Amino acid sequence: MDNQLMDGLLAIDLSAREMKIVLYVAKATINFGAGAQRIPATDIAKAIHAHPDTVSKAVSSLLRRRVLFREGGARGDIGVNDPKDWVYVNDPKQTKTANSAEVVRIGEESKQTKTAGSLLYSKKETPYVNLPSEDVTCPPSESGQSPVKAERKAPFGKVAMLADNPHDLSEALIADYLAVRKAKRAPLTARVWSTLNSKLEQCKAFGVQPDQALAIAVENGWQGFEVDWITKRIGAQPAPQAKHHSRHHGFNDRDYTAGLASREDGTYAI
Repeated sequence: MDNQLMDGLLAIDLSAREMKIVLYVAKATINFGAGAQRIPATDIAKAIHAHPDTVSKAVSSLLRRRVLFREGGARGDIGVNDPKDWVYVNDPKQTKTANSAEVVRIGEESKQTKTAGSLLYSKKETPYVNLPSEDVTCPPSESGQSPVKAERKAPFGKVAMLADNPHDLSEALIADYLAVRKAKRAPLTARVWSTLNSKLEQCKAFGVQPDQALAIAVENGWQGFEVDWITKRIGAQPAPQAKHHSRHHGFNDRDYTAGLASREDGTYAI
């Protein structure tokens, strides 16, 4: 795991379920050297043994705290955000009531660990320094968003795609792909284009040409791109069969009246 991501997970206050979800998303994206991926809540729920509705609520909380990001709508690709953009301190709730002093504790009383000088995140100083809690705010950025996030959200048009075209896709096919994404209201970014090229490379490893694989995706109007589905579909197509030439041919070219005597009624005699 990347050290910066590890430091962020150690510093942020997450529930056990939220921590499991972050680790699962990191495994599905960063560990495979890929960008954001389409990860259904049912897959996460099965991996961490939780109900899909519970997973969806936890993912929403992680999105609000900018630990995760999502591209597109509710079913868009999801990934782990840069730790510099995380909201490390959530609004704490008062848990100690007026009657809490009456509770009789067995053993030593637990010590207060979160003090005014506790380890909290701030972009004013070097990350992860000791700062008074009243000075801690969500990490601001000079331009309103980090350069990584700005690059991820920047539009990516046909000209840029042709300039970064490792599989030599035709201009017409790229235009069709852009039209499909526009119809689905799924904007194209440099990150999405890079991820798609990686998947086209996987198709190529399975013996499927990238232009053929992308053409199938365009034909089905996909926002995403499933390598397994495309390779199985192409593998299931029957091979073109050679035309069968019958030995029984040429009957129309024969002269069946040759050697026969013509009669007045139009018939022939031997």
